[in-house]
Amino acid sequence: MAASRYETRDLTQLPIEALQPGEVVLNAEQIQNRVNELAEEIAETYRDQKLILVGLLKGADVFMVHMMEALYKAGFTNFETEYMQVKTRDNQLESSGKIDIIKDIPPEKLINKNVLLVDDIADSLTTFVGVAEHFQPYGLTSFRTLSLLEKPSRHRPELRGFPLDFVGFKIPDVWVEGYGLDSFEYGRGNPDIVKGPTPGALAFKAAQQK
Repeated sequence: MAASRYETRDLTQLPIEALQPGEVVLNAEQIQNRVNELAEEIAETYRDQKLILVGLLKGADVFMVHMMEALYKAGFTNFETEYMQVKTRDNQLESSGKIDIIKDIPPEKLINKNVLLVDDIADSLTTFVGVAEHFQPYGLTSFRTLSLLEKPSRHRPELRGFPLDFVGFKIPDVWVEGYGLDSFEYGRGNPDIVKGPTPGALAFKAAQQK
């Protein structure tokens, strides 16, 4: 892949841990600007090729929609979209270290295709590696990954080195909520990314447990 025109925004040294739950980590404008940059890189990478964006539900929903719009603005329209759903945690804040496929894609839709796997966050890398292994027998023309956020310190040691091709922001090991990311299924609609779990998310969780 050609050298990137833009650098991944590295926020790992910022004192985000000091923020209070609900305070903004990345505002909507910062996110959209970076999405536009990523779209330009992706458009250049796949110039004159057809691409299938595979979004991971539910977290990548918002990112996928904005990325599709940004790709159009970047002049790249030769793409299709598919969605799959995997599970790596049971309503908790920690990765389980394994992947369960809830919604799959028929192999015939991906055979001999360029696939870009899209997710909201790369923390343990379990999801990316699990889906890559799941797709291995499909005979893809190419397979790359796109993640809005990355938590390098959360990568499982045995999975470090797995390639993340397009990354928006690197962040420290703090829980984040908004822009499709949830806390206990709460907060996905926030246009900003904030530190979580927010008071609203904790109240929502408590209400669900009654």
